[in-house]
Amino acid sequence: MITKAAIGAVLVVGALAGLQTYRLRGSELELINQRVDWMRESAKAVQASIDEGTRRTAAVQTEVENARKKVTDLEGAVAGAADAGGRLRDELAAARRDACTADTSTPSGSAAAAEAERVHADVQRRLDEAADRIAQYADKARIAGETCAGIHGALTP
Repeated sequence: MITKAAIGAVLVVGALAGLQTYRLRGSELELINQRVDWMRESAKAVQASIDEGTRRTAAVQTEVENARKKVTDLEGAVAGAADAGGRLRDELAAARRDACTADTSTPSGSAAAAEAERVHADVQRRLDEAADRIAQYADKARIAGETCAGIHGALTP
């Protein structure tokens, strides 16, 4: 025989268990909502990182393309200058040869003076070529430095 007090106690315990289950379920839902919010924030952070990586890659690519264009332009200018320099050296050598053969003391000019002029022209040509290579190296180094500074500027927030 179950008494009314026992039945009441069972009902109270059952009600408390139901209340605790309700509270537990509410806490679980709150935790799930926090996890969803965290995942959304995490996804936003990942997307922001991807966007920044894309921006930086594009900036570096732009700087590299600009450097390539500068080097191509430089190489064209160097080739033009080398051609002009070669023509001037040839004209100078021809003028000096003419001056050597115009020596009036001998009918055919001085062979020693002509040989000296050939040696002088060869030395001058080699010096000009070395100066051209040094100038080209310096220009490429300048372009590389400008590109490096541009990349650094693009990557620095």
